[in-house]
Amino acid sequence: MICFYTIIYIFQIIIKMANSKFSILYVDDEKNNLLIFKDTFRRNYNIYVATSAKEGAEILKNKKIDIILSDQRMPDVSGVDFFKQTLKEYPNINRILITGYTDFKAIKSAINDAKIYQYIQKPWREDDLSATINEALKIYQLEKDNKELSEKLKLANLKLEKTNAELIKSSNKIRKEKEKADESNRLKSVFLSSLSHEIRTPINGIIGFSRFLKQEDRNFAQRVEYTDIIIRSSKKLLKIIDDIVEISRFETKQVKIKFSEFNINTFFNDLFAIYNCKNTSSSLDITISNNIPKEKCFVVSDETKLQKITSNLIENAIRYTENGFVKIVYNIEKDDLIVKNKDSGIGIAPEMQTIIFERFRQEDENMSRSFDGLGLGLAIVKENIKILNGTINVKSEKGKGSIFTFKIPIKNKAEKLDNKKSDLDILKNSQKRFKVLIAEDRKLNYILLKSFLDNSKYNVEILRATNGEKAVDIFKKSQDFDIVFMDLKMPVLSGFEATKQIKSINKNIPIIAQTAFTSFEEKARAKKAGCSHFLEKPINFDILSKILDNYLKP
Repeated sequence: MICFYTIIYIFQIIIKMANSKFSILYVDDEKNNLLIFKDTFRRNYNIYVATSAKEGAEILKNKKIDIILSDQRMPDVSGVDFFKQTLKEYPNINRILITGYTDFKAIKSAINDAKIYQYIQKPWREDDLSATINEALKIYQLEKDNKELSEKLKLANLKLEKTNAELIKSSNKIRKEKEKADESNRLKSVFLSSLSHEIRTPINGIIGFSRFLKQEDRNFAQRVEYTDIIIRSSKKLLKIIDDIVEISRFETKQVKIKFSEFNINTFFNDLFAIYNCKNTSSSLDITISNNIPKEKCFVVSDETKLQKITSNLIENAIRYTENGFVKIVYNIEKDDLIVKNKDSGIGIAPEMQTIIFERFRQEDENMSRSFDGLGLGLAIVKENIKILNGTINVKSEKGKGSIFTFKIPIKNKAEKLDNKKSDLDILKNSQKRFKVLIAEDRKLNYILLKSFLDNSKYNVEILRATNGEKAVDIFKKSQDFDIVFMDLKMPVLSGFEATKQIKSINKNIPIIAQTAFTSFEEKARAKKAGCSHFLEKPINFDILSKILDNYLKP
């Protein structure tokens, strides 16, 4: 007994086979002709029959027909007219006209207007009609396959065009990145070449004039001149190192903001004093101006970063201005500090006014031979302004000078009257001899500091400790020191810990931290330990003089 599911399966196969056969519509008003046709071809095709054009059109709407056969002479609509009516909606289906009359006019109209595939005369023979139907279906299938293939090719072509566009885009991106990488490598090569030149120049001066100092036949004036050259060369070398370290910190995201409150007028006055002293040219005038009243001069920002920004801009202006002026104008508008750095120097070409802020870039790479510098100054300016959420722009004309304008957000404070007790209250009167403790493990550094103190205007008694533990012991035995210079990195006991212990003995003693550490973290740590001031190595003797003037007033 055949089970129910087997019957269903067989039925599904039959339907599938039926659906795989071509479908033929035959329209004829004589039913006998329809029965004969259907009986003849039903095994090979799905046969649909209609007795009128109207019935045939209805079948076309509801069934997928692959070929249409129609009798010519029908009472309502002729075969040719039926083909014409269905041509627009079903243009791809082949049509075969069957008639028992020799009607050349109808045949001509069928060929020209209804686009029939073939004309068959009644009575038809099965072999001839079968061959005609098969040929028509082959052409129909070929046209159908060709259309499908064309669509596939069209889609494939669109896909290829899209892929090609993506490849072109990717290729252009790779090319641009390669050009950028090549340009970066070229700039680095130029930078390394400039770096070698910039470093060798001050080192050559330091080594050469140091040798001259050792020669006994040099007189005092010559020795002073050589010493000045060595100092200038050392400062230049230190500036180069500082710039490289600064850029490296930005590269490794190690830069932090340290907000503090300071007097903006004092800040710019100090800058003016420094660069006016450095200016040895009688044909260059350096000025600073502002419209900030005294009661609004206290601001909150990162003073160190502001100093780097303004110093680099001023130095850049001085470097490229032989004659004329360098003018700094600053003002506060709402919550922004706006600084304009104007000069009458060589100017910058319009196409170079953007790239000069990139690292290792100068307007003309050959300028580094005419003007000192590595091309890092403006990059450092831009990075510091960026980290302070500020902006900078430049206006310049070749041969007529430049105006660099930067804006950074600040907090404005009212004028402060500091009523706190100052460290100056602990200073002794000028009649006594000032007692100084130097905690320094390096003999060379100790000799340098001692020599400066011995030759200063102050009458000093100096004691030395070679490590932090000895510094604490010396201070415990004699607590009448006026000032302590503390190296932070020493053996046995660090300067940080020694400072804490000395401050616990006498909280009013001024302790000056001296170290090669320059990071914000180390400065904060020194301040937390109790240091009153921070003196960076190599020691700037102008700053040291100011420290002594503050703490050892006569």
